[in-house]
Amino acid sequence: MFCAIMILCVQCVLPQARIKNFFAVEHPEREFQKSDMFLFQEGAKQKSVWLAVAYSLALPGVGELYAGSFSTGKYFLMGDAGLWLTYAGFISHGNWLRNDARAFARQHANAQLDGKDEQFEVNLGNFGNVGDYNQQKLRNREYSLLYTSSDHAWQWDNDFHREQFKSLRIRSDETFRNANFLIGAAVVNRIVSAFMAGRAAAAHNRRVQYEGAWQLRVIPLGGFLATHGVELKISKEF
Repeated sequence: MFCAIMILCVQCVLPQARIKNFFAVEHPEREFQKSDMFLFQEGAKQKSVWLAVAYSLALPGVGELYAGSFSTGKYFLMGDAGLWLTYAGFISHGNWLRNDARAFARQHANAQLDGKDEQFEVNLGNFGNVGDYNQQKLRNREYSLLYTSSDHAWQWDNDFHREQFKSLRIRSDETFRNANFLIGAAVVNRIVSAFMAGRAAAAHNRRVQYEGAWQLRVIPLGGFLATHGVELKISKEF
């Protein structure tokens, strides 16, 4: 009865406190004084784990900054910036190779590439002229793939130049594929950063819950069977 009245009084004096554990009983063979009972804790400000994850998914490192762990998050942020700068470089170089190849084909094969798809460029590099290409499709009975309009005609001046064009086009395609790999790396960087941000926020919450908490201890006076009273201690860890 005494303990129940005491708890009600504590709740009235400190309305923001919250009950943590009610009478945590340890093994009877231990000294009862060692089983200090934490009746309430006033939690410090915590961080949202899901908000930290969302921040890092949007921009790596920001979730760690929110969770107070930017010493780790800065590497994710720098990594993301480096990946996107490298991606822009690959795209720029790939476009340069593609434009150079098209200009080369116009000069040495009299080809018109405006409005043509990539398959036309592949065929342009594999056949010396449109007649050779159409003959191949006729032998394979692929009539729907024939080029019949004049704007699909071409004639290479020699095979050496055709191979040069083909090499430029392949290098361009490889550069664009490498750029796509960088996008995948940027996605992985975001996922790892989000995971680390969530862990940092959770660790922050555990730390402030312990270090910045008010604690009320009830310490029985006397032995386990012969209790002469209780001692109340209110403390706050810093």
